[in-house]
Amino acid sequence: MRLAVLSDIHGNLEALEAVLLEIDRLGVESIVVLGDVVGYGPDPRACIYRLREAQASCVLGNHDEALVDPSHVLELNAVARDTLLRSREMVSEEELDYLRTFAFRHVEGEGVFTHANPILPEQWQHLHLFEHVQWCLEELEWHLAFVGHTHHPGIYCKMDSQVVALTSSELAVGHHRYLINVGSVGQPRDGDPRASYALWDMEAGRAELRRVEYPLHRTQKKLIDLRWPDYAAERLERGE
Repeated sequence: MRLAVLSDIHGNLEALEAVLLEIDRLGVESIVVLGDVVGYGPDPRACIYRLREAQASCVLGNHDEALVDPSHVLELNAVARDTLLRSREMVSEEELDYLRTFAFRHVEGEGVFTHANPILPEQWQHLHLFEHVQWCLEELEWHLAFVGHTHHPGIYCKMDSQVVALTSSELAVGHHRYLINVGSVGQPRDGDPRASYALWDMEAGRAELRRVEYPLHRTQKKLIDLRWPDYAAERLERGE
């Protein structure tokens, strides 16, 4: 079975649609979403609808948590707080109930799927620093871990006592432990504005990071028309 692993959609419908179209073209059987469906982007409700329609398995992200429980809004930065409060006015109680069904962790086959650190996902620890990645792989109980949260795609491998960052976007899954950051669908921050996601072919033992072009100017226009913070639109083109 082949899984598509998406994360950090952040209300960007154009990016999500582009990824879903590619997933459909490739004949992928299942979708797992690693949280942060909402926040920053202008289409939280439509993104929720499309994931429900696609029957995706979803885990909770910190923006999703803050949308359903406003007590967590102050934990976000100023732009995130602003856009999340606006997003809160766009969704219905039905959509909030759907987000409330998200767990912190999803397990399938030999893989674990979380928004942040899979060891303690509820603490929302970013896996930016190599020492945190190393600690995570040392403690990991599963063969593969798929994460998001940082918006920076990358693949890490623990070989015996050594952890290395792989330079390839493709992986032949061996007997080592692996951590795959799938990047962000709706708001990449690695300097590449294209939507990022991962594919895992469980039977073939292969995983890869993929990029997809999408009409980001449409998303920018929506944000401008809604008079959301300028930076929310500007950052999309720069991939930051």
